[in-house]
Amino acid sequence: MSGQRPLRLFFGVPLFDESVLDLACAVQDQLREAARHGPRVRWVERPNLHLTLKFIGDTPAERLREVIAIGEQAAAEIPPVTVELRGAGCFPPRGAPRTLWLGLREECPELARLAETLDRRLAEAGIAEPERRPFTAHLTIGRVKDTGGGRELREATERLCEEPIGTMAIDRFVLYSSELTPRGPVYTKRGEFHLGACPPGARPVCR
Repeated sequence: MSGQRPLRLFFGVPLFDESVLDLACAVQDQLREAARHGPRVRWVERPNLHLTLKFIGDTPAERLREVIAIGEQAAAEIPPVTVELRGAGCFPPRGAPRTLWLGLREECPELARLAETLDRRLAEAGIAEPERRPFTAHLTIGRVKDTGGGRELREATERLCEEPIGTMAIDRFVLYSSELTPRGPVYTKRGEFHLGACPPGARPVCR
């Protein structure tokens, strides 16, 4: 793979459950309506909705196998988990919104441990910089392109902050490469990693 263009990589959990995906898109549609007369928003398309575990960024193509190996090692250490998606929000917490997201009803220690393990091992390998902030599970649904306005959009996220979206079992995650295009990013799956076996009835539940 030497001589190839760098790959823009990230680890993420797609919404495997179609019913959860439907509800997530319904919340996205409500925010889209709130933004109709407000700031421009680039909405994440349905097939691209995911919960980011670790954004790696531009990576030499010849190191792809190392990144895949790190994903495999991290997956073996974490059991499957069930999470409950609930509520919309935006970053930053004050002022004009820049990022619109869906969150979890409660933080999930297993997902946090997975994200932190990926982060640490990628940093140790010299592939990615370590994160400066603790992991917070969220699913980006839109990015605001204007710096002003957005009051209606922020008010809509406040109305939807407790909106139930659904419960989803997570038993695997994915390594993607992302190619930026004028129509938005195009994701290509580079690897899929199944979380470690969990005894029957012992699956942790994060609600």
